[in-house]
Amino acid sequence: MKKRVLASLFVIGAVVAVPGIASAHVVVTPDTATVAEELVFTVSVPNEKQVPVTNIKLLIPAGVTDVTPTAKDGWTVTTTTNGDDSDPAIAAIAWAGAIPVGQRQDFSFSAQVPGKATALDWKAYQTYADGTVVHWDQTPGGGDDATGDAGPYSVTHVTDDLVRAANTTSGSNASVFGSYVISAAALIVAIAALVRREK
Repeated sequence: MKKRVLASLFVIGAVVAVPGIASAHVVVTPDTATVAEELVFTVSVPNEKQVPVTNIKLLIPAGVTDVTPTAKDGWTVTTTTNGDDSDPAIAAIAWAGAIPVGQRQDFSFSAQVPGKATALDWKAYQTYADGTVVHWDQTPGGGDDATGDAGPYSVTHVTDDLVRAANTTSGSNASVFGSYVISAAALIVAIAALVRREK
């Protein structure tokens, strides 16, 4: 009996612990935005190994413009453009410094998201002092790589509030119309019943 209880407690503990482990990876927030919105993104980077993190590189998805990294004490911030001399755009941001073992850092940058509904895939590459590079470029939902050196990327969903509002209004109008139809039908049935009684 005791063994069964202990086994059950172990399973419950493991299940509860999983979300905490999964959420400890490199994450870009917010995960939602409206079309053409200008906002500040935050890149949360934990140290998950026994050596310092020395560099984090974030690829900027196509369509994201006006990218401006935030200065951070103790860190060197560099950017890479897309190579288009006529209309250069920032394609990646890299932060170089040190995140000690057992600690984490938040980095930020401002940007404008595309003017249409889309999904922004934030692929990141985390370098440790021993040369290990963890690739956060795997499809979300697929889980971590067995080696521990790869995991899912974050996604920001860009939505069109006008389209959503129109759909909501349309749905609401349809619902109201349906209610009117039902009410009218009920009224007709009631009148018919009264007519029959009078006969």
